[in-house]
Amino acid sequence: MADLLEEATRLWNDRDRTAYRDCYTDDAELVAPGFGGKGHEAVLEFWDENMTGFPDNRVVVDRAVVHGDVLVEESRFEGTNTGPLAGPDGAPIPATGRSVSVPFAGIHVVRDGRIASTHFYWDSYDMLGQLGLLDG
Repeated sequence: MADLLEEATRLWNDRDRTAYRDCYTDDAELVAPGFGGKGHEAVLEFWDENMTGFPDNRVVVDRAVVHGDVLVEESRFEGTNTGPLAGPDGAPIPATGRSVSVPFAGIHVVRDGRIASTHFYWDSYDMLGQLGLLDG
C-alpha cells in the first residue's frame, strides 16, 4: 500500500490531475481543515484549491506507516502563494507571494487498491502565519 501513496504523491507533484483523481474510489471521502466532500468531485475541488493558491507546490513524504487497510503519512506541503486562497467565509484572499513549508498528516483508508477515505490534518495557524496573514 505504501506504493499507492508514492504514486499519488508523484502524480500530485507531476500535476497529473486525472491520474491523481483515479487513485481515489468513486465514492471517496476527503476531509481537511476547512474542507470536506465526497466522490471524485471533492478530490478535484481539493486539487484545484491547492493548485490555484500554490501553483508551484509539492508534497514531500517524510514517513509512511501501513497498518491493515490504513495508510498514514507524515509529510510537508511546500509552495509559494501566487494565486488567491479561499478565506473562512469563502471570500478570496489575494496572493501574498510568500512561501510556506507546512507539515501535515494524512490518514488514508484503502479499498481495492484505491483510496476510499482521506483525512488531512495540519496547523492552519502555522500556515496563515507563514503567509503573513495573522496580526502581530
